[in-house]
Amino acid sequence: MIRRIDSFDNAKLLLRDSHYSRIILSHILAYGTEYDFCEFYELLKGNKRVGIFASMNSSLTVDLLDDAHSSSGCIRETAEFIRFKYPMIVEMPEVLIPRRGLNEYRKEKRYFFSVPVAEENAIEDGELLRELPCEAVFDTVFSGQDANYGLWLTDTVRRVNKGIVRIYGYHSAVLTVKCQSYGRAYLADIATPEADRGKGYASALIRLVSQELKKEGIECYLASDESMRDFYLRLGCKELGEDYILKLKERKDYEELI
Repeated sequence: MIRRIDSFDNAKLLLRDSHYSRIILSHILAYGTEYDFCEFYELLKGNKRVGIFASMNSSLTVDLLDDAHSSSGCIRETAEFIRFKYPMIVEMPEVLIPRRGLNEYRKEKRYFFSVPVAEENAIEDGELLRELPCEAVFDTVFSGQDANYGLWLTDTVRRVNKGIVRIYGYHSAVLTVKCQSYGRAYLADIATPEADRGKGYASALIRLVSQELKKEGIECYLASDESMRDFYLRLGCKELGEDYILKLKERKDYEELI
């Protein structure tokens, strides 16, 4: 059974040290259960909570709780819930992805990498920028072209103000520390303007941020599709594992689904 969580005040969540739980926790810290666009659900096996769902706008993140195990029933209910919510993107452990039944979605392989740390004073041409405006990240990552700019900006500013998200830059390259927990931080939105690509700015930025967070006892990791896999391997990143993201093939009109 899947049931909505109305409050975390009395709910003890045994979140795992995983990418999915890290994303879910960031949503909890950012919004709690006060907003309809950010909802949380529990997956029950018998009377025991074994998983958690975070529905944030058009995305859905799912994870099993610590020491919990999936079953055919859990997989079936998860698939039914995905069809009900109909998100654009789904992130979850591969053990919860059904072999069939989600024909509206395509599976895109993703690779996770640990991030190398820059040696002290190894990068001298410029300095790490720590207080970039959110707009600079948007303009670089999305080239200023996105219909959801207002939504993205509001969410990012809120997370920055709450200390959930950090934004860094090096010359014209930018990246975002999306979330962190269990001594690990997830790096994303890594980009350089097209005119400055090939100058090593993004590579240096990744190493410098990893160096800075290492001093706080935090290890950095990032994710990549096949197109950027070789780049991160050349950078010295170590492959940690892989998974699949589910992406909606196309958004249909509601009437077509009835």
